Amino acid sequence: MIDLHIHSQLSHDGKAKIKNYCEQAQKLDIKEIGFCEHLDLFPNDPHFGLHNYRIYQEEIERARQQYPNLKIRMGVEVTYLPEIEKEIAEYLENKDYDYILGAVHLVDDGNNTISEQEPAQLYFSRKSAEECYQGYFELALKSVKSGLFDGIAHLDLINRYGLNYFPDWEWRFHYGIIRRIFEGIIKRGMALEVNSSGLRELPKRAYPEKDLVKLYQELGGEIITIGSDAHSVEFL
Repeated sequence: MIDLHIHSQLSHDGKAKIKNYCEQAQKLDIKEIGFCEHLDLFPNDPHFGLHNYRIYQEEIERARQQYPNLKIRMGVEVTYLPEIEKEIAEYLENKDYDYILGAVHLVDDGNNTISEQEPAQLYFSRKSAEECYQGYFELALKSVKSGLFDGIAHLDLINRYGLNYFPDWEWRFHYGIIRRIFEGIIKRGMALEVNSSGLRELPKRAYPEKDLVKLYQELGGEIITIGSDAHSVEFL
């Protein structure tokens, strides 16, 4: 078993130390884990500047020495906005991450987020389903086209709170742009992450949902990674 999306206390919302996850992985007979700490480079983001590459690298190296039978990867989850592509590229240059996942958390030119409950509720209450979902998937497509990332995290994360406002929404309403996202991922040899965090919260299904993974495979997609998006050890 492999889990490639874990957040430790080195992320603003992580609740456990790297060593705690390593110990839990051994108990669960997980052979490989990947930490994927948040990297937020948009100046108005409340978590801007919190990622410390040097400390992260040191912690990973220490864990690799302490747990030699566990394969430990050092990944990063980058909050994407087209306005900061240059800043993202400059930050990632000469960094030794094992993999880089792009993620859409911010919308409305960075003025709102779809991944935290209160601001997400405000965002969804002011817009139509078409505006919210189309805008979200357009950002996801741009993240793929940017060439900055090895994979895309939790593609339809917008459903976490969006379905509370738009319960009748279906991915087929945006088939065209979703197909372009998948075709871009495949063309660039990127990975599609299947993120299981949605199974333990609303909407009670993985991100992306099963039918989207099926579409990705039907289009020729082969590279899939699995991540729990654990922020505490019990969700590993």
